[in-house]
Order: sequence, then C-alpha cells, then structure tokens
Amino acid sequence: MTTHAHHGVGLIVSNHARTRFYVQQKDASYPHYPLAYSLFGGACEPDEAPAQALARELVEELEDAAHELLAVGPSLVGEHVVGPTGFAYSLFEVQITNAQIDLLERAPVLEGERGAVVSRAQLRSLPYIWGLEVVIAAYLEHH
Repeated sequence: MTTHAHHGVGLIVSNHARTRFYVQQKDASYPHYPLAYSLFGGACEPDEAPAQALARELVEELEDAAHELLAVGPSLVGEHVVGPTGFAYSLFEVQITNAQIDLLERAPVLEGERGAVVSRAQLRSLPYIWGLEVVIAAYLEHH
C-alpha cells in the first residue's frame, strides 16, 4: 500500500554483466508516448504490494516467459518518485544469461509492440514513457 495516488512497478532484465537489457516498446497507439520504451511492469492495484503487482503484470505482459523471470527471483533495487504527477515507482531487477535474454527476445509480448534487447548505451538513450528515464539513469549510475 502507498500514500501516492499511483504506484508503478517495473523490472530491469539484464545479463549478469549488465551490458544487455530486455525492455518493452509500446505500440503506435500508446497514449502520449507512441512507440516509446518502458520496463515490463505496470500499476499496483489498491492494497497490492509492489512485488505482487510485478508478478501479476509480468504474467499479463509476457505470459509463459514471465514465469521464468519470476523463478529467478526479482529483487527490489530502487524506490523512486517519477514523472510530472510524482507517482511512486518500485524498480526490481533480475539477471539472466545471454542465452536466456536471446530466448526472451523471441517470446511473445502480449502488451505493446515488442520486447527488445538493447545495449547499456541504448538503455540510457531510449525515449521512455512517464519520465522513466530518471529511473533508468539512477539504476545505471549505481549498477
């Protein structure tokens, strides 16, 4: 539960060296941010803990591939206040092998245009939704 009107959650998926990342590209009809990028995740429901929201959102967005990520055990790596409305955002991370990232890139994505594997430099420079570039920059600074 949070005191903010909105609480979002997201997952950074990286290889163990943190040089390759799996992110979500929104589709062309996504309001205000067509074809921009995001992390897989979404909004907490009322009285839903961030870890529970992350698990639910991953299954909604990645179906079977989500179960593999959840089995690795995402860990909370940051709490942020984001965007023009100042919503709360819990950032989780999971590290997987390069082979697992390659498989994930081919997995169906049920929300958005696609999942994309990007380099560390690309992760820093992509256009993000909701002001998530602040979250990405903070993550890259500490990892």
